[in-house]
Amino acid sequence: MGKQGKTHGRYGRFWGLIQGKPHLDKEELVLQFTDGRTTRLHEMKDAEYEEMCDCIAERDLADRNSYREKVRKARSSVLKRVGKLGINTIDNWDEVNAFLASPKIAGKYLYEMSLDELNDLIRKLEAILRKGGLRNLREDESNKAREDLNRMMTSISTSTTTTSQKYLS
Repeated sequence: MGKQGKTHGRYGRFWGLIQGKPHLDKEELVLQFTDGRTTRLHEMKDAEYEEMCDCIAERDLADRNSYREKVRKARSSVLKRVGKLGINTIDNWDEVNAFLASPKIAGKYLYEMSLDELNDLIRKLEAILRKGGLRNLREDESNKAREDLNRMMTSISTSTTTTSQKYLS
């Protein structure tokens, strides 16, 4: 069969992005994004690999700092909104990351999110803030749980009354 059926495994995204771009050299890219640590893809950290692929996808290789600046501003925006929701964001990474790691919020830590994920999260946090914040969400969930409990208790008492009347007659 030879090399005909060969795939690039977990590095397929990278090879797909640089395909047809002879001016992009793999070793130079890897050196740049690992700050000179290595020229091998498999020795890159996951965050470095993702950042490199995101930069190639944005065609922003000439100015790596502009991409980092976009990510930094997006993270800052996320932290600002998380702070507005009542979570202390000053030197409190455990609480911030625990909040963001919740599947209902982002499902990831802040440093694990790509630029697109950060922008999506900003929109989600803005929606939560528009609806009154976390307290109102918790109160809505509590009210719904209380209503469900009342409905269940009412149906139980109704069925008990009906059953006891049937046996008393």
